[in-house]
Amino acid sequence: MKKNKTLLFTINKKGHSKSNPDLLRIILTTDHTKIDFGYTAKEMYDNGGWIRIAPETYIEIIETGKQFILDRTEGIPISPEHHYFESTKEWRYFSLYFPAIPQTDCTINIIEIKNGSRNDFNYYNVALKMVEGVEVLG
Repeated sequence: MKKNKTLLFTINKKGHSKSNPDLLRIILTTDHTKIDFGYTAKEMYDNGGWIRIAPETYIEIIETGKQFILDRTEGIPISPEHHYFESTKEWRYFSLYFPAIPQTDCTINIIEIKNGSRNDFNYYNVALKMVEGVEVLG
C-alpha cells in the first residue's frame, strides 16, 4: 500500500467552459494537497483577459462530504487581486494548496464558487485511486 507517501496523479481534465484552466495533476503529501493547472489566455477577451482564484475555494471528498479550504497559491492571485494578461498568446501554470486529504481511494470536487457559473473554476467527480498514484520523492 502506498499510504503516507508523496503521490502524483496525472489528471489532464478540461474545465466545463472554454474559459477554464486545464486541471493537470494532483499531488498528495502528508503535509498538503497540491493541485496544478495550466491556463492559456483566451482570444475572446481583450489582451487575453485575467485570472484569479476565490479565497473560499475548497476540495470536497464526495464519499464523506469533508471539505478542505484553500491554504495558499502559486502563480495565481487570490481575489480581489487579478493577474491581467498582456496578450492572447500568454499562458500560465499555477498551483493551489490545500490541507492534506487522506490517502485513500476517493472522488473529489474542486470548487471555487459553490453553485457558481460556467466561468468559475469548478471541477467535479475527479477520481483518485491510490494504486494509480506515482510515488515521487517529496
